[in-house]
Amino acid sequence: MKKFNWNEFKNKDNKIAVHCKTEEEAKDFCKRMHEHGMKWRGGESYLECTEYGKHLSETCYTGYGEFASYDFYKEREYKILEWSDYMDKEFTKADLEDGMVVEQRDGNMYLVLAGKTVRKGGYNRIDGYTDDLKWEGYTGGDIVKVYRITPESLRRIEDVFIKSNLELIWERKEPKKMTVEEMRQKLEELTGEEIEVTA
Repeated sequence: MKKFNWNEFKNKDNKIAVHCKTEEEAKDFCKRMHEHGMKWRGGESYLECTEYGKHLSETCYTGYGEFASYDFYKEREYKILEWSDYMDKEFTKADLEDGMVVEQRDGNMYLVLAGKTVRKGGYNRIDGYTDDLKWEGYTGGDIVKVYRITPESLRRIEDVFIKSNLELIWERKEPKKMTVEEMRQKLEELTGEEIEVTA
């Protein structure tokens, strides 16, 4: 998932539109615009309606309260961003597509290709991963990052695994591990009270 630049989006001079391919994306994006203090041009809240029904999978939004079709903004030479690249959603095995690069917890990187993840020294079958991209019986095989290849950076097949040629699109969120002492300190910080841990 990429970090969305809200200030750049809100600047009318930048000519940026955000494309939402599904109603779920449109609802998520309108909710996020509302959270950033944005409103429709007429002053209504983005929570009241998404206007997704007018253009369906071609719906695009601007940072100044307007929406139209993908083609409308493309013809006017807007930079069109895909909201799915920025949505905070869980990535599943079904989301893997040929041409993506995955990184496992053990550091190995693989190219997704024809139902497998492949690299110079071997391969894994995609059906060996659970839906949440974990490898049964070996935590080192869990997929922790998924990348999209930046096409202009490729010259040879070996370039596929160079991180500067890749764009991170998803990263596994790991639960934070804390000692009892660290938890006590955090509680004191949050409550402003002295905490004593008992057994």
